[in-house]
Amino acid sequence: MLTVPEQLQSVSHPMVSSMYLKKDYGSAGNEDVLVIETNYSQSEEEYDSFDSYLMTLLGDLNDLKKQAEEKVGHIDRIDIRTH
Repeated sequence: MLTVPEQLQSVSHPMVSSMYLKKDYGSAGNEDVLVIETNYSQSEEEYDSFDSYLMTLLGDLNDLKKQAEEKVGHIDRIDIRTH
C-alpha cells in the first residue's frame, strides 16, 4: 500500500525546512511518524557543529510534537533528517 505523506504547513520553526506525517508499516505494527527536515548547512556560523545545532532543535522537540499532534493526532515516533 502506498500512502502520500501529509505535509504540516501550519507547524513552523526556524530550524525546520519541512515537516510531514507518514505511516510506517513495519513488523512491529503500524506507526505514525513525524518527519522533520532541518535547515542545517555546514555554513551555519551560529552553531559550532551539527551536535550543537541538533541539541538546540531537540530542546524544542516537545513543543513541535505538541503542535503537530494538535493538527494530526497521536504521533508514535519522530525522525529528524538533514539535507
